[in-house]
Amino acid sequence: MVGALMVMGIGLGIASLSFILLLMLLKEEKVNREKLEKILGNRIVEQLKQAKSEEEIATIIRSLPTLKKSRLKTLLESQDIRDAIRAIKTHLRED
Repeated sequence: MVGALMVMGIGLGIASLSFILLLMLLKEEKVNREKLEKILGNRIVEQLKQAKSEEEIATIIRSLPTLKKSRLKTLLESQDIRDAIRAIKTHLRED
């Protein structure tokens, strides 16, 4: 009897942990100004604000260190530079 209760308790624990993990994975990450500033840093944010065209923004994004680029791609859930340009225009620049 004790063994069966222990097996059921372990099974219930595994099921609850998997449910929590599933919720964490499916939670949608919102892109906002603060998260972009935290990932990119103040110097790059100022460069992006002063950029006059999309080509300049694209060159700044391409020149980012690998770690910052991968964090930006993860936040935006996209590998496309056009999505990064759109997010920067939306959240960082007040045109």
